[in-house]
Amino acid sequence: MKTQIGYHCSLERYTPAEHLANIKLATSCGFKGIMCSDHFYPWSVRQGASIASWPWLGGAMNTVDLPFGVVTSPTERCHPVVIAQYISTLASMYRDRLWIALGSGQLLNEHITNNYWPVKSERNARLKEAIHIIRALLSGETVTFEGKYFQVYETKLFTVPPVQPKLIVAALSNESAYELAACSDSIVTVVKPVEDQKEFIDAYRQGGGDEKSLYLQAITSYHKDQEKAEYEAWYNWRHAVLGGKLQSEIRTPSDFDSVKVLKFFKPDYLKTA
Repeated sequence: MKTQIGYHCSLERYTPAEHLANIKLATSCGFKGIMCSDHFYPWSVRQGASIASWPWLGGAMNTVDLPFGVVTSPTERCHPVVIAQYISTLASMYRDRLWIALGSGQLLNEHITNNYWPVKSERNARLKEAIHIIRALLSGETVTFEGKYFQVYETKLFTVPPVQPKLIVAALSNESAYELAACSDSIVTVVKPVEDQKEFIDAYRQGGGDEKSLYLQAITSYHKDQEKAEYEAWYNWRHAVLGGKLQSEIRTPSDFDSVKVLKFFKPDYLKTA
């Protein structure tokens, strides 16, 4: 399996213009792709940014000629029909350069509509319906869909991309990897201990997923000074030690900041001799 390394733009931190400068630098340094997440809120008040991913992607994809991916949830803030139109527009402008990671969402970003926040199993069921609708619309179909969570009547996109973008799923747990495998073109997750990572991939495979194309997000803090690198990781990303289940249920950046993570935590599998 060929490995390619891309650059993740944390739209929860830095300005839109700074991110455009960063992707130019990443391109010149040899990174093979760009990725971002569709957040409404930052993880922490300290990060201080609230950038809309879709308009930023339009400018960014015009700035550098690399593949781009975005992680988004098409089930709460935006209806899947609206997300399908966003995807179709970008994929039509930038042929065969866009992939989409669709996730079940996090309360941090989705609570702004003030709707009921369902349990994880229901969130996954909603995501399956949303992916079905999006895939059909991107294929140029006129869609009528009567689901448990979404209803669509005679809806059609008049602009469809010449090359269908990959619709992959974003998942953290083995259960989600298994449940969502059959409706996805691939899967993206975060770095885990080796044995846990193998179990995750096995669950995805057993659910009907194709492991030939997998995406892994590994947050890395780099600085020539080890202490500064560790401090930067602790300052901006200490919420990562809370685990996926808790991260999905915390409501606001201030709530994340109130969770006490007293010192930088480095898992054993990241330690070097």
